[in-house]
Amino acid sequence: MRVLFGCLSLLVVLAIVGLLAKTQLKQLGAPSAAGAASPSAASAAGVDPAVAATPTRELPRKVQDDLVRALQAAPERGDDSR
Repeated sequence: MRVLFGCLSLLVVLAIVGLLAKTQLKQLGAPSAAGAASPSAASAAGVDPAVAATPTRELPRKVQDDLVRALQAAPERGDDSR
């Protein structure tokens, strides 16, 4: 009986927290999870706005181009590496 009451109270608390979060997000006018992040929100979150504004379709190509460019660059070595 005690376990049943504990589980039921946990579900009630989770439902209340979910409803409060939903109403708070609705009041802020936050975009849905599928929406893209704005550059100002990305910079406030500590994310580079250029990366946040990049569409997800172009991201693999950008990563691949950066990787190829890094592999083609000559490594910097000190004088004692010979």
